[in-house]
Amino acid sequence: MKTFVLPVNGTYAQDQSVTVFTSCLWQTTSTVVETPERLFVFDPAYFPHELEAIAAFVSSIRKGRPIILVLTHGDWDHIAGFSAFADATVVAQKQILAEGRLQDQLGKVLSFDERYYVDRKQAGLLPRIDRAIDGDELVDLWGVRFLPVPGHTKDMMATLFVEQKLLVMGDMLSDREFPFINDSIAYTDSLAKIGRLAVAGDIQLLVPGHGAPAGADEIVERIRCDQAYIEEGRRIVREGRQNGWDKEETKAKFLGMTYREQPIAKGIADMHAGNFEVFWEEDVLSNQ
Repeated sequence: MKTFVLPVNGTYAQDQSVTVFTSCLWQTTSTVVETPERLFVFDPAYFPHELEAIAAFVSSIRKGRPIILVLTHGDWDHIAGFSAFADATVVAQKQILAEGRLQDQLGKVLSFDERYYVDRKQAGLLPRIDRAIDGDELVDLWGVRFLPVPGHTKDMMATLFVEQKLLVMGDMLSDREFPFINDSIAYTDSLAKIGRLAVAGDIQLLVPGHGAPAGADEIVERIRCDQAYIEEGRRIVREGRQNGWDKEETKAKFLGMTYREQPIAKGIADMHAGNFEVFWEEDVLSNQ
């Protein structure tokens, strides 16, 4: 696990610091943000020894402050560490409570752990949601702003620390991944929402759910690359249908796309193929 402490507004302040733990599994980030009144912990992940390190760090700096555990969304790699912070107030976007959502994702945790012989002290513990944030609007709470940013999943939520100009994301704007898409229209809207904040100077540091954080200029560049990927994917599907190609012909063209002028990595090519299915179905529906 990699750990790095990030300065806020160019200077390190103990009561406003940002510490990012990075798991060896998919470089999944677990972010700890200190404010004078509270500690915010995001998506603790993933392996037991990594969770122990995160919990030990939080305990060492806690000084009696309450812990707010934020789940950026309900995917299995982001909920596995819930039990490491049993006394925290757990916050998530309310669509995480959709019937079967957490149960299904917990099953994936158990399946992964069983396959790779991961022993967990409290395996099978379903996350408890103490505060469900409305998914249709920005919500101010505890001096931070929770923003719905659907597109990767319906329940994804970003958290903006206004004074620190810090945005903690879920699975968007990673330096390791092209967009993994559930709804491209919502995804595009969410990118635009973050872009407006970045251009206005309201975000100086962004921590994605996987990979390295980004400063102001890099945030804008990541948004541009993700928008270009979505636009290109839609164009290929649209032109394929206009030219009378069948689905498999169109898919073959789509699979040849690049991202940031590089071929799609083989290890995540299945996610790219999944995006094709999303774009294809959206185009079908738009032409009915």
